[in-house]
Amino acid sequence: MPINSTKNLYPGVNAHLNSFLQQEDGGWESFHAIYIAHLYETLDAILPSNYYVEAEKSMQIGALRFDMETTSRYRPDISIKQVTLSSGTSATSSILPTATFPLVEVQEDEEDTFTSLVIYELVEGKYPGEPVTWIELLSPANKPPSSYSAQYRLRRRQTLRSGLSLVEIDFLHQSRPVNPLIPSYIDRHDGAYPYMVLISSPIKDQVEFYGFGVDAVIPVISIPLAGDERIDVDLGAVYHQTAAHRNFRVVVDYEHDPVNFDRYTAEDQAKIRALLETIRKNASDERNAP
Repeated sequence: MPINSTKNLYPGVNAHLNSFLQQEDGGWESFHAIYIAHLYETLDAILPSNYYVEAEKSMQIGALRFDMETTSRYRPDISIKQVTLSSGTSATSSILPTATFPLVEVQEDEEDTFTSLVIYELVEGKYPGEPVTWIELLSPANKPPSSYSAQYRLRRRQTLRSGLSLVEIDFLHQSRPVNPLIPSYIDRHDGAYPYMVLISSPIKDQVEFYGFGVDAVIPVISIPLAGDERIDVDLGAVYHQTAAHRNFRVVVDYEHDPVNFDRYTAEDQAKIRALLETIRKNASDERNAP
């Protein structure tokens, strides 16, 4: 008998839903769109008064002038802009990065680009203002070994060279990380995580790497704004809100293992089965209750 729920029964990323979405025509585009909408609402509610968030319905190429050069860009799904200078917002509840390391970009010749999210800074009296931080929920086509991954790498290089901070949310355990310094889960590298968030900062010349597993909550992340300002964003709350949508929860049946279960390591398969054992027992108890 199917076991369904109106909410996400995983503490973080739902392995059932996540594996389903990564299939061909699995519906990742729909998940991406709804997650972005929820992230927009979250940012709009918590940003300091001198910032605002803007959602873009489609990608557009436009000229964006920086101090050193003019470059083309794709319009972001979400952008944050600063209205006036402020005294600063410090992170208080976010966790520390799993690791930090120098910001090293692999220089390649491929030319293309794909989907993305960004954060922008608004200068008073100017619209739309200057970019602050680029936020992206990675899609399968962005990542190696996809044929579009080279296109995405070009865009992220241009973004980092412009001086913007880049936040990349990566729930895709079935493909390699976009940063070659990150251990690859699909290749079974030591120290690899199935899910991660990367914050690349050209100003600090480093990458903050937040890795988390199949049985872990999605951490609160401290996202950079202008200057030294940062803001805590609960990406896990956003994920739970998205995963609870009817079109996603109906494809999750906890009675069965996730599709493509072998894409997880043996250790993670054991963790998922332990969680499922509890879910199935609870479901059985509820069915047998008088």
